[in-house]
Amino acid sequence: MAKNNNEKQSFMSSIKGMFKRMFSFSFRGNKNVEDAVVNLEEEEIKTPTRVIVSNFIHNKFAVIGIVLFVIMLCFSFIGGMIKPLDLLYREPVMSNVRPGDGYLSVPSELNADNTVKISSGVTFSVGLAKNGNLYIWGVDTEDDVLEMPNNASSNIVDVAAGDRHVVALNKSGDIIGWGQNDFGQAEFGYTQKMSLEDGEKIVKLTAGEKYSALLTNQGRVIVWGATGANALDVIPTDVQGRVVDFDGSSYNLAVKLDDGTCRILGVVGDMTTNIPEVLKDGSEKVKDIKLSYNNAIVLSESGKVYVWGGSGDGMLNTPKFKSKIVGVEAARTALYAYDENGKVYAWGNNDLGLINVPSSAKNDTVKMYSDYFQTYAVTKSDKIASWGNDGYTLGTDAQGRDFLTRLIHGGRITLLVGVIAVIIEMLIGITVGMISGFKGGKIDNLLMRITEIIASIPFMPLVITLSAFIGSSMSTDQKMYLIMIILGFLGWPMMARLVRSQILIEREKDFVLAARALGIKEGSIIIRHILPNVMNICIVNMTLEYANMMLMEAALSFLGFGVQDPTPSWGNMLNGAQTSTVISTYWWQWILPAVCVLIAALSINLIGDALREALDPKENQ
Repeated sequence: MAKNNNEKQSFMSSIKGMFKRMFSFSFRGNKNVEDAVVNLEEEEIKTPTRVIVSNFIHNKFAVIGIVLFVIMLCFSFIGGMIKPLDLLYREPVMSNVRPGDGYLSVPSELNADNTVKISSGVTFSVGLAKNGNLYIWGVDTEDDVLEMPNNASSNIVDVAAGDRHVVALNKSGDIIGWGQNDFGQAEFGYTQKMSLEDGEKIVKLTAGEKYSALLTNQGRVIVWGATGANALDVIPTDVQGRVVDFDGSSYNLAVKLDDGTCRILGVVGDMTTNIPEVLKDGSEKVKDIKLSYNNAIVLSESGKVYVWGGSGDGMLNTPKFKSKIVGVEAARTALYAYDENGKVYAWGNNDLGLINVPSSAKNDTVKMYSDYFQTYAVTKSDKIASWGNDGYTLGTDAQGRDFLTRLIHGGRITLLVGVIAVIIEMLIGITVGMISGFKGGKIDNLLMRITEIIASIPFMPLVITLSAFIGSSMSTDQKMYLIMIILGFLGWPMMARLVRSQILIEREKDFVLAARALGIKEGSIIIRHILPNVMNICIVNMTLEYANMMLMEAALSFLGFGVQDPTPSWGNMLNGAQTSTVISTYWWQWILPAVCVLIAALSINLIGDALREALDPKENQ
């Protein structure tokens, strides 16, 4: 009995050793047979779908591709809901602004108690303190407007900011300017100095787009810079010598005269011609006058508010005031009034938040400063509240449009065009390929000749010819749909050939012969039995082709034959890269959309390669 037990144990040990040797190299990292058997059992119960999914998710490049693509989808589609796009919006004065924010970040050294004046340009503001010190903040332009000269940092009595330049008056009566100076607007030169009479002193400064102006103690106004463009090169004789106060906007000057009346100088329009009669004949004396881009607002000495000019953006919709108004202000596209109780009234365009008065200033304001798109309020609690445009995360384009918003919505177009084009390509290519491969004979020969004809059509010349032929007869949306159809219609031959080659292999297999023997209809055999076996390679090809379609749309739009402005796409946003100025100076206008196209195409290619490996039987062994 003992001998038999020993022989049985020896036999079992041999069997156990055999299994150990058989599976010791099949399962990496397993140190014993039990682990190998467990893994073997787990592997056996996995369905093919689970094996494919497992292979796919364990591919690190697939994970990277999915993460990148999901990020681009969220950026374009969820981001589009957060930041809506107005295709008609343009703000030329904000053109080619560098990425950055902090337009409203008032330096801590400048507080409500010591602030004398705050004046703003398009991307910056400059503040004057009671001790004569200047502080400047915001985002710099290519004109280095934030680089304040050393002789302008102290002993200043007045300051004014134009669109991209600053002029400051010191205690000695000298004007110091810096920033953009293409028309001499930042330089008080010899000619301007000679315009001053003996004993005449400068008392106030103002500035607009590419011009600067001063007011002297003798009631005279001197303007320099691009004065011819806005008809400010000659001040009327019935005004010169009578001015007691003034305010500048982009292309106009508002002057208060010594008799309490007012005049608007500069570009002729509703603002210059529609001055209320009571302000022209002196029935109402002007206390304060301010200018927006197209409108003027006046506070009379009796406390009444008068507004006139352009009717756009609701600028003429003056609210009802509950208390006596003590001050008025004007931004580029908004107007303000504040009463004796500190309540602020704001109306106009709110695209950049100009009428979103913060709670800290809404009922507590004693003084306001506003220019362009930044507004500041000194409150009774000795704080400076600010609102309006705080900057552009990714800068602006040549039309002054927020580049981030256009990049988000441009992604929607580029990603959507690729999807629709691939769907069209898939439907045509799979249908033609299956019929050709399964039927064979004359049908196969005919379909393949058609495929060759379509494949031989040169894509770019066709699109350029169509674009020239259609011209402006189609809308932007219609052109976008046309691109989808052309991309899909000319791209299907490769899919058809691929499907046909697979069908030729599948149709000779036993399960197809068995289905035919059972009398199953050919259409059912193709769709229910053969198609599932070729869908794997179709999915992989579709994924890789999607990336190609995105690149093709970007190339067409870049060349001007695709999606047209103002509708954004990543392709037409790259148009600016055709000029050396954009490439060298406005880098964000071509690098950012190029990076988006690169990331989207790369992510799709990574997913496609991972799918190919996961669906390849050899990879699953």
